[in-house]
Parts: sequence; C-alpha cells; structure tokens
Amino acid sequence: MNLNFSKYSKIIKVLSIIPIIVGFLTLIESFIPNKQIDTFVVSKKEDYRSKFGNTTYNIYFENNNDQFTEEIFNSLNEGDEVILNVSFFTEEVSYIAKKATNQTIENSTYEVYIKYLFSIIFLIPLFFIFKKRSLSSKQSKYLVFIIIFSLVSFYRIVKLNLN
Repeated sequence: MNLNFSKYSKIIKVLSIIPIIVGFLTLIESFIPNKQIDTFVVSKKEDYRSKFGNTTYNIYFENNNDQFTEEIFNSLNEGDEVILNVSFFTEEVSYIAKKATNQTIENSTYEVYIKYLFSIIFLIPLFFIFKKRSLSSKQSKYLVFIIIFSLVSFYRIVKLNLN
C-alpha cells in the first residue's frame, strides 16, 4: 500500500510546528543558565553491550536519571546526596557536585553534540512550513518522520517542566 502523503500537506505543515518548537527550545537552552537540583542517588546500573562493545553507566536519582562517564559512576554510591547542574528544559546533567566532599565532576559523555544535531534536524521543517504549494509525497514523508521523532522530545520537555 503506497500512501500519497502530499494529500495531507496542510496538516503536516501545521504539525511541523512541534519539531520547530523542540529545536528552538534545545538551541535556546544553551544560552539560558543551568538550574540546580538537590537530590540523592537511588540506584546505579552498568550495562555492557557486546554487539557494540561498549558499556553504559546509568545513575538514577530521586527525580532524574542519565548516562554518565565511568569516573562519575564509580565515584558515586547509592544514597549519596548530590547537586545536579542540569540544562533548563531537558534536564541533561552537565555537572554533579557531591555534597559530602564538595567534589564537582563534569559529565563529559558528549551527549550535548547529539542534542544539537537533533535540534538542527528538528528545524528542517522551517524550510517547508512557509512553502505556498503543497509538499511532495517524499517531503511529506520526511516531515512526518521528523514530527513523530520530535514528539518524544516534546513529551519529555513538557513532562519535565509541568511538574
């Protein structure tokens, strides 16, 4: 079954606002000061993926979780009280300050570059939203993919900031 997405061009253009908002929020976030969250370590989890040959280090806090470097993973224990320095909208951790020792550790997992790449991808609909003619079926398919993908980020941003 081959759908003709160009028939839904107007709806797709309207829904393209979602990835544009997410893309701008992500870019704006780099200019807004980070916020600090006072929390503690609930649990830690180390996952080895033999298919890719890498290990991920997850730390779960009372109201946040993220992937960290091995150095941070090994320096924190369950129950440790910490202050997280997080981005304003997406709450990505950039620094952790361990309260007991006043030690500050940078989270240098390079996720920030992936975040900026996604924000640029989410801004692609800007080139099509003001197009007067209908979108081609191929353009519509790309935009639908970007819209669906951005919905996950949009949901996360809304959920984090409405609490």
